[in-house]
Amino acid sequence: MSLQTASAKLCLRGINLQMARGMASQSMAAMGASSSAVTEQVVTKPAAMMQAPILCASPSAIASGIRAQAAGPLSLHKQAPLSNSVVLERSMSVLAASKMVGAGCATIALAGVGAGLGVMFGSLINGAARNPNIAKQLVGYALLGFALTESIALFSLLVVFLILFA
Repeated sequence: MSLQTASAKLCLRGINLQMARGMASQSMAAMGASSSAVTEQVVTKPAAMMQAPILCASPSAIASGIRAQAAGPLSLHKQAPLSNSVVLERSMSVLAASKMVGAGCATIALAGVGAGLGVMFGSLINGAARNPNIAKQLVGYALLGFALTESIALFSLLVVFLILFA
């Protein structure tokens, strides 16, 4: 059985299930209306609103279906206009959230600084243990490397503060 045949059978099975559900809910509504004085209405989708399963739809058909569903309820009633204060409040909250995300991304450099310092001082200890005669010279190099590596951390924190408070 080919892949197209299998997907077509799945699509037909899904459509048949949806039609059976629609028929069952309509028949239950009809039985409920005739058997009791207090009727309860069951809201069902019309046949035109029933959709095939996603398996047999192309990506563009799925996207157009989502757009149609999103635009459908809004076109049935008018949406109340938002006041300027609500719009301003929403934009400010989006701006605050964006600042926090940007500041978090800018602090990623601190992980590299921590790893670099660990490797550098580990190498200092290893070098001094192998050749104790040049330990003073290695400490000078390690302090220079420490200063340069820490400058990266300070630049990162500067960017974070600029994002948050500028």
